[in-house]
This record gives sequence, structure tokens and C-alpha cells, in this order.
Amino acid sequence: MHTTYDLVWYAAERTPDHPALVDDRTDRRLTYRQMMEEVDIIAAGLADRGIKPGSRFATVLPNFLEHCLMILALARLGAAPALINARLTPAEVAQLVEDGAMDGAIILPTPDLARAVAAVLPAGAPLLSVGAVEGAEDFAACRGNGASLPAFVRPQPDDLAYIFYTSGTTGLPKGVELSQRSTEGRVTWISPMGGLRIGNHTRILGLAPISHCIGYYGNFLAALAYNGTYYIMSQFDPAKAVEMIAEHEISFLFTVPTFFTGMVQAPNYEPAKMASLELVLFGGASIPPAMLERLDKEWPATFRHIFGTTETMCSLYNPNPVGQSTRLRAGFYSRVRVVEYGGGVDDIVAPGEEGELIIDANADTIFDGYLNRADATAEKKRDGWYFSGDVFRQLAGGDIELVGRVDDVIRSGGENIHPDDVEHILRGHPGVGEVSVVGIKDDYWGEMCVACIVANDPATTAADLDAHCKASALSPYKRPRGYVFVDELPRNAANKVLRRVLRETADQARESGGFQAIG
Repeated sequence: MHTTYDLVWYAAERTPDHPALVDDRTDRRLTYRQMMEEVDIIAAGLADRGIKPGSRFATVLPNFLEHCLMILALARLGAAPALINARLTPAEVAQLVEDGAMDGAIILPTPDLARAVAAVLPAGAPLLSVGAVEGAEDFAACRGNGASLPAFVRPQPDDLAYIFYTSGTTGLPKGVELSQRSTEGRVTWISPMGGLRIGNHTRILGLAPISHCIGYYGNFLAALAYNGTYYIMSQFDPAKAVEMIAEHEISFLFTVPTFFTGMVQAPNYEPAKMASLELVLFGGASIPPAMLERLDKEWPATFRHIFGTTETMCSLYNPNPVGQSTRLRAGFYSRVRVVEYGGGVDDIVAPGEEGELIIDANADTIFDGYLNRADATAEKKRDGWYFSGDVFRQLAGGDIELVGRVDDVIRSGGENIHPDDVEHILRGHPGVGEVSVVGIKDDYWGEMCVACIVANDPATTAADLDAHCKASALSPYKRPRGYVFVDELPRNAANKVLRRVLRETADQARESGGFQAIG
């Protein structure tokens, strides 16, 4: 077993003078040697403030250099970072800090946030901020004598390594507990499935937030463990991303498709600026096939689709996704099945049938459980398998095809309708900017399929979109029976569409007259 600190320490011994971190806010560059010296100094400062092996420490920051160094310093001490999304409200952050029984925290210098977090931390627990704010200590002062630190003691495999948080669409995110044994596999899958090679030729742009597994394991830790350079992007800006790729000759990207769409729509985008890209991975959401085909033509990189969750990391992949963006297969560390809805682990569906994806929970990469949520853990981990809640279609030959989420399935007129199928068609209409399809209760249909539209053109009507669906390959029973036009789609802090809110919006529109029904 290799921990985070082991992997980065070994890389620093291999290439001590190679650039490890490049900061976009200050242009500061740290070699591996300099980075490890900083990590020891910060770790000593944390130890002076009572942080020790087994401590839980909340990090509530964007992709800042200070965030990177703090996480490595905590790993040096054998403490467990709890990576909380910095876009959550102060009240939400405070609830997570309290629920996780944190021994300290680092935050942005926001007065409301400092007050909320200070109120729930134990007396005397360190509260640091990246910048001055009343009630917190400036992170710049968290420095000690690195030479005085005892030698690194490797934690036990079952010891807590990290707490990540799921981006649930209802309630607070659940804390996902990951043991030390999970770290190595959560990084090294990127070679057999993603195609990344070790060596200082790798230059990774940190597009995805490191509070998310893609951003942490697939960008930040992959760069450092593989002797590459991690170029920090503190806040995603499409035009800035385009310039950073060109300026730093970035070779590797791994993030959600939305970011790629933003970049090609940026005013400064030119395909020539993508000339350095060698490998591009996408996951976390579906990608419009037309967009993937465009990227494949304009970017010289090899594209790969990666599918996983916070709980499982990378379970499925497709090494050649162009033209088959929903087709996937089991990865290096994975054993998967597609079983009947509501069925057991042995109720495997036949080729051509749909069901729920389950993943062998005995792999080291799988989470231990949800923090303080034994009920939720028991619901998702059963009989040695993780029940993902994702709908897949079993294909002949062993591959499977992503269909949607079990909870999102619309059961209308005795048929199952998957929102992704309908959204894909509607996105092809020029008047549609964004779309989310939901089901609302209906006396006739059971559930009515409703499309919530952010229009590019205010003249776009429900009749226009219905005609578009009729002219497409969409099965007639999947056509939306109603349309609601909205100014924007509601999203949570992780940028996922809140279908629950849209269902309420559609119900209210039907009562108030803002609902366009289709016969």
C-alpha cells in the first residue's frame, strides 16, 4: 500500500528539480524539492496547533496553491482532509464541519464563513484563512520547523485518508469516507484505462476542483505521483483556460464536458491553441455526440470516456468514445453487473435489457461508508456490491450502455422514459440553449414527460420543439407532453441540475398558466 505522501515523496526523489506546481494567481513555481520543503514547514505549523495522525481537517477552498500544500501537509502528518465544496453557503459548510467532528479548518477570508465555522469547531481548534479575516488565523502564519518533524509513519490500510462529499440534489452532501488503502488504486487506474504515462513530459491543467475526485485524483495527485507539472487554475474561466493551454503547452485534460464546451465557445478559441494536447479524458456527465466529434476533429488528443462516482472512483471506461459516447466497459479495478431494477446481485439482465449498474465493493478503491450515515451505507452497499443508481443497457459481448439515473426515470403510460434520450434530441434544435426533462404527476399518464427549456431564441415555441421531436428518431411515446420555458436551470454547488426543483416549477406552471401542453 502506498499513501498520498508516499507517492509524492517518491516522485520528489526521482525529479527533485522539476516543476511540480505552477500557481495562476501569483505565477509562483515550486519544484518538487521546494514543494516538499514547504509541506514539511506547514505540517510542522499544523502539528504546533494540535493536528496529529487521525485528525480530521476541513479544507474549504478553491484550487489555490495553499489548498494543494495544505492537503499534502495533512497527509504528511497522517491526518485526514475533508474536502468541502467552497461554493456551499456558510451555514452548509458549518453543518458539515460539525457533523464531521473536525479538528480544524481552512477557509476563504469571508466574515460570515469564519463566524459560522468558528462556532462549531472545538475550543482551541485551528481555524485558518487564506487572507486576513476576523476570527481566523492567516494561513501564512502556519509555519513551523520542518526539520523538527519526526520521520513519516505510514498509516494503516484501514485508517481514514479522506472525506469527500457527494453532490446530492436533496439535503446536505453525504461525506464519503475513504481509507488509506484506496489512494494508490484511485491514482494508478489512470494508466491502464486513461493512457497516462509516468514522466516529466506531462503537463496537467487543473480545470476540475480538487474538492471533487476528478480534480483531486485525476488531475492534482496524478500530476504529482507521475512526475508531471500541475498548473493550478483557481477559478474556471473558458478564455483563460484556452490561453493557459497554449502558453504552458498543456498535454493532459480531465474534467466534465461542460468545461470543454465553454472553451470552444470562448471568443479567443482557435483549434491551433490546442496543439499540445495529447490525452483528454471526460467524465461526470454525458457529452453531446456532436461536441465530441467536433473536439476529435479540432484537437490532436486521444479521447477517452471515464465513468465513476465519488464512492467508486473509476469503474468503467471507453478508449474510443467518438461515435459511441454512451458505450462503456469494466475497468482495471472493476467487476460490474447490470441487474434488474429492485433485484438482487444475481438477477442479471439479458443482452438488450436495462437495469441498475452494481459494482463489486471488495476492490480497494471502493469507499468504506457514508460519514455518520449507516442507513445510507446499508442502502448502497449490499451483499458485497455497490448499487450505483445508474441505469445501463446490457449489450452483447459484455459492454454496457449508459441510459440515465434510476431516480430520473419517468414512468409514463406504462413506459419508461429516460431524460437523456429526450434531452439529446431537444439540444439539436437551434432555439434550445439548455434543457432538462422531468416527470410530474398526471392523472392520465401517471407521470407526464415535461421539458424545461432555456431558449436561445424567445420566439421558440412548444409547437416548434414538438415538431422537431416528431421529425427526429425519438420514439413517439418519449415526446414531452408539456413544455416550460425558464430563465435558467437551477443547479447545486456542484453544478448539477436540480430536477426536484424543476418538477416543482413545472407543477406550479401548470397551475398558473405558464405551461405549454402538447396534445
